Amino acid sequence: MELIDWPWVARNGLWVLGLSIAFAAWSYTSWWASSRRVRLRHALDRPLFQTPFSAGMTLFSASLAWGATRGWERILWIVLAAAFLWQTIICWRYGALHGWEAPLSHPKAVRPPTPDA
Repeated sequence: MELIDWPWVARNGLWVLGLSIAFAAWSYTSWWASSRRVRLRHALDRPLFQTPFSAGMTLFSASLAWGATRGWERILWIVLAAAFLWQTIICWRYGALHGWEAPLSHPKAVRPPTPDA
């Protein structure tokens, strides 16, 4: 007789871990913004925050997809987890190329390329 339901523990541990990462990213970014005298809303637009926050939300969404009882519910959580995973990858690459403190909406990053004259 098994007393502990290990899949239940793993599933719930996954969402706790995901939200812990997301809240830690928020807390660190809040501290980072106040120590550099940057508005929090501007600090939230950086890979420094977006990458770990999206990774945590990926784990959270994956856990809820794992525990879903209805098929449509599971599909929606998987789609949300995939969207957060995509955002994690994009922000990671942007941070690695442009620096972790560079804003994601940087004017040079969103400006369309100019044709050679």
